[in-house]
Amino acid sequence: MAEKKRPLIIDCDPGIDDAECLLMLQGCGLFDILGIIPVHGNVPLAKTSVNALYLNNKYGINTKVIKGADQAIIVRNPRAEFAHGKTGLANMEINTDGLSFTDGYAWDFIWEKAKEYNGELELIAVGPLTDIAITVLKHPDIVKLVKRLVIMGGATTAGNASAYAEFNIHQDPHAAKIVFEAGFNLTMVGLECCYTGYLDQNDKQKVIDTAKKTSVGDLIEAFARFDEENIANWSVSEELKKNFYEHKVLCDAIAAAVCIDENIAKYMDLNVIVDVDGKLTMGQTVVDWFGFSGKPNVHVAMSVDRERFVNMYLDCIRSYGKEGA
Repeated sequence: MAEKKRPLIIDCDPGIDDAECLLMLQGCGLFDILGIIPVHGNVPLAKTSVNALYLNNKYGINTKVIKGADQAIIVRNPRAEFAHGKTGLANMEINTDGLSFTDGYAWDFIWEKAKEYNGELELIAVGPLTDIAITVLKHPDIVKLVKRLVIMGGATTAGNASAYAEFNIHQDPHAAKIVFEAGFNLTMVGLECCYTGYLDQNDKQKVIDTAKKTSVGDLIEAFARFDEENIANWSVSEELKKNFYEHKVLCDAIAAAVCIDENIAKYMDLNVIVDVDGKLTMGQTVVDWFGFSGKPNVHVAMSVDRERFVNMYLDCIRSYGKEGA
């Protein structure tokens, strides 16, 4: 008898690495994906939502796509078109003719499904946490109804949207503060963890060669081409450019891997506070290493098994070449 699939809702802001995350969560075959909720983030909601609709169809997920929040609760910080292209998906022209969104509010959908599955629902959020925060504010009992919330966000040291803040948290720090303090069984997959799960040059070629034999080969090749061309234009040192070329980091895919199998990572239980007041530290996930702030509130993923991650990613890609995939 086949193992019962785990109920999952995916909140995302597609985004190239969001596309890689969705690919894995569908390709692993472990989840009953109840809905995809696009939120503002890498690009505006008008584009992340269309991208989510396209990917839902492309990967054969065929679930509900419900639009989430189109802006942060309070602050409005720069998007990430420079990293994902103007469309969010490597400047690809995508076709969503005949596809449609499901009506309703994302936060009500999350709550209703949490009630329906009574403690078994898992959430993964790989964009700004606006939708999850609104759910908490409107339906406070969501916290005890969700089995686990995995987020890609935060950092234990330096940021990538500012000196201290990681992009997803920086996009809506006030929402992140609400979510971190709500009491979820929360796993944080931050930058330092993601940096340990990179693809080296050999891995990148293996991914492309594997994908060519599947129905997702066009996407994978488009993302690879975009990365190669785009990094050359980044306003960073040549040393950093070389590092980005040689070590491709798939942040949201790392969060997907942790969601698929939590044993792929090593963790520390820590108290983490989101700063919403500092001029230089707005959006920083402040990690209390010595417990001054009280009991741990976050299961912090510190590193992943890189070899296991690469093999997991390749296996998920291969699933799209199987009969009936």
